[in-house]
Amino acid sequence: MTRLGPQELEIICARMSELPQFRGIEVLKASTRKERGVHYVSLTIDREGGVDSDLCEAVSRYVERRIEELPSPAPLFQLEVASAGLDRPLLRPEHFQRFQGRVINVITSLRIKNRVEFNGRIAHADDTAVTVDDRYAGPTPIPYAAIKRANLVYDPREDLKKR
Repeated sequence: MTRLGPQELEIICARMSELPQFRGIEVLKASTRKERGVHYVSLTIDREGGVDSDLCEAVSRYVERRIEELPSPAPLFQLEVASAGLDRPLLRPEHFQRFQGRVINVITSLRIKNRVEFNGRIAHADDTAVTVDDRYAGPTPIPYAAIKRANLVYDPREDLKKR
């Protein structure tokens, strides 16, 4: 039986990012799991300016074709390609640096200033920590190693300013 695991998916995503029609796409999460003989493949993507259903469909078609080209017999698989959404997760230091000035929500695995949840603008981000200007705790440096989950907070006023 053909194996469809994380390495194969990583190769497919790396090749996709080299193609002109997929330039600027960031694969935030890519996972596979096998359940009852079926491989479930899930991708979460983002790009500057957002992701629409046409882009998800194009990425889905590309990944589907690459999976079908794996050595035979081709595995049974179910594929899901989704946008990171308005409350996009922040997973790496580069994400925090890119969205400096935006409002984020952070859940930590350690208590910092006697709290585990912070909500506020990114005041500063470097390679080791992000400083969140939380309205209750004030400017709070949070080491990336202590972050359990972080995401952007959608503010519709930002969209209205663009128009």
